[in-house]
Amino acid sequence: MTDSIRTGQILLGGFLALVIVLLSYKAKFLNRSGAFATFILAVLIFGFGGWKWSVPILVFFILSSLLSKTGKKRKEQFKNTFEKSGVRDYAQVIANGGLAGLFIFLYIFKPLPMYYHLYLVSLAAANADTWATEIGVLFKKTPRMITTFKKVEPGISGAVSIFGTGASLLGSFAIAFSGYLFSLSFKNLVLITLTGFFGSIIDSYFGASIQGQYQCTICNSYTEKHIHCKSATKHIKGFNWLNNDLVNILSAVFSILIFLLFS
Repeated sequence: MTDSIRTGQILLGGFLALVIVLLSYKAKFLNRSGAFATFILAVLIFGFGGWKWSVPILVFFILSSLLSKTGKKRKEQFKNTFEKSGVRDYAQVIANGGLAGLFIFLYIFKPLPMYYHLYLVSLAAANADTWATEIGVLFKKTPRMITTFKKVEPGISGAVSIFGTGASLLGSFAIAFSGYLFSLSFKNLVLITLTGFFGSIIDSYFGASIQGQYQCTICNSYTEKHIHCKSATKHIKGFNWLNNDLVNILSAVFSILIFLLFS
């Protein structure tokens, strides 16, 4: 690719990134910090990766953002449980897309096909976890804790359901299939789907075991927040410093390691 074509692609990527970020900010998919982080990530991917790299992350971002806005009445009851809302901030953007940005960056300097595969795995794990949460909480069926299989209240870290698990597998497949459209082999389509799905399972396990969990000292409700009912919450489980964003990164890393092991 000549320098002039590369420059044109980067400029086009910057323009597309700006349009998507402005529309997403207006639609309240992103707050200001999330919009800035998304713009940087999108310029990198759109400008240097072209459609092959851009389509998978667009599938993740657009569909996951739309899902976050579905069932608003049902999800309203979890607004004081989950640490973050459906409006993504910079930390959520980095947690879900930071590894993807790393692999496109590595690909720029050394265009190995493996970087594209790992890029898809990281997005598949993020999409699987997002869809599991966004779709799983829409159903009233009582979930079970992944570590004990005991019935628990919806919204608790580590809670899984048949609907959420199915959504997780579908979310991982959506990313793998978007890569399949750009010459990904059938073998890697299956492998990326399964490793992304397994990443979501790992995410749930970490959420149940090592993620920081808290209890409100006023209403005794379970929460992921440090502040609830305008008062500091009580740390009851997991590592105090390990929040949902860090768990998302860890689960994506494990997905990548599993893919490397079997690929």
